[in-house]
Amino acid sequence: MESLETKNNISGVVYIFSLSVFSLGLATYVPIGITQVIAEGMNVKSSDVGTVIAAYALGATISAPVLTALTNAWSRKKTLLGAMILFSAGSLGAAFSLNLNMILISRFVAGLGHGVFLAVAASTASKLVGSKQAGTATAIVFGGMTIALAFGVPFSNWLGRLMDWRWIMAIIGLVGVFGTLGLVGMMKNPLPVAKDFKLDLKKEFKNIIHPKLLSASLVTVFAYAGSFTVYTYIITTLVQETHLTPSQVTLYIFLFGIFSAVGNLFGGKLTDRLGIDKANVVIISGIGLMALGTTFFAGSAVAMAELVSLLGFFSFASVPSLQNRLIATAHKHTENGHNVASGLNIAGFNLAIAGGSIIGGVTIQYIGLIYTGLVGSVLAGLGLLVLLYQIEIGKR
Repeated sequence: MESLETKNNISGVVYIFSLSVFSLGLATYVPIGITQVIAEGMNVKSSDVGTVIAAYALGATISAPVLTALTNAWSRKKTLLGAMILFSAGSLGAAFSLNLNMILISRFVAGLGHGVFLAVAASTASKLVGSKQAGTATAIVFGGMTIALAFGVPFSNWLGRLMDWRWIMAIIGLVGVFGTLGLVGMMKNPLPVAKDFKLDLKKEFKNIIHPKLLSASLVTVFAYAGSFTVYTYIITTLVQETHLTPSQVTLYIFLFGIFSAVGNLFGGKLTDRLGIDKANVVIISGIGLMALGTTFFAGSAVAMAELVSLLGFFSFASVPSLQNRLIATAHKHTENGHNVASGLNIAGFNLAIAGGSIIGGVTIQYIGLIYTGLVGSVLAGLGLLVLLYQIEIGKR
């Protein structure tokens, strides 16, 4: 069995995880705010810079389940340190890339570190504090991501007018270095695997494609795709349907980020209080209702301020609740598959973000911008139905 950190050091390690995840969040969201600046600096089209964001997400999606499985025989400290070194190196490499191909490769490498770190850190935090506080610990870890979401895009957009984009990307890499050093100093116990544990690649692959884990991660994909079908195009909706000015839109996006951070902590507490299944039912229902509201109340600035805020709240409340659901499923149905399960959930989030963006785009092209909320609510509703079905099957 993996040994635990001493109680005096547990909270410190979990917050170091959160600092590291903050750097991952910056790498995820900051390029969105400086897309035009990067395009001008590298003499390429803005659409080409979009691939910089996609390359990172692709690396994270692949590494979350695959590299997590391949490093299952490593101590958790070794895995986390390796992931942060990979992320930091890739982020610093992106800052000093000479052309678009170099930055794409660097961002893909950084994404590889992102996926495995987030997967392992989430499952390790739960193990450190025990089942009664697992939701709260997971929320603290992912809190770094929501803080980056709240401040990363608007702050980077402002910094992009003051300094070269390369310095901004380098800062992200340096935050990753600080997280790495924090792990070295704070994580005294390496949390080794059992001495008789041997990596079985066939077993790890079976865990990755385990029907119970895949079906559980399907809830994550539907629920989060429902949210990002709306959020990806929320700026366009606020400008064209709510008729807000650019400065007003910035405030709404800031509200989304702030309430995301609050919702993340709420989701952890709710999971600990109600239990995993009930918490997920409440939270996913909230995502669906808020998404639907953006279709019917897009003309009201006040209503949209509330809906955008609550969409962020419920979307990120789902992070700790869904993460812990996958880990609990792995403990029940697999042997030592909790890290792979965590990776599958991270992959599910990334897949949902990409899928929601595509579905939202298709909705706008063939039905209309105003209906992204309706389609998003349908996707979240499908996630809720899958969840309820799995709960019922579990009872039987």
